[in-house]
Amino acid sequence: IVDPGCGAGGASILVSPTLVVVAVGQSTTPRASWCRNGRYDPMSPQWSLGSAADANVIGLDPATGRITGRRAGRATVVATSEGVGGASVSVTVE
Repeated sequence: IVDPGCGAGGASILVSPTLVVVAVGQSTTPRASWCRNGRYDPMSPQWSLGSAADANVIGLDPATGRITGRRAGRATVVATSEGVGGASVSVTVE
């Protein structure tokens, strides 16, 4: 997909979806894309928890981004690659 507004200020990471709701024991895996030079390209970022306390709410595979609900609450997952970060997924576990 070519979008002239994509990457106007350099490269950025886009994640989809940005809001996730899972049940305890349920898993989901968000997707990430590079937005640069007017193009969206699939990528495999490093995934991390927004804070150490998020580990009480979700389990996270840092290589694949797979999120698994551990207990009810809210958590944040962040995608980073090549020094570019800031794209996040807000997770609610019910």
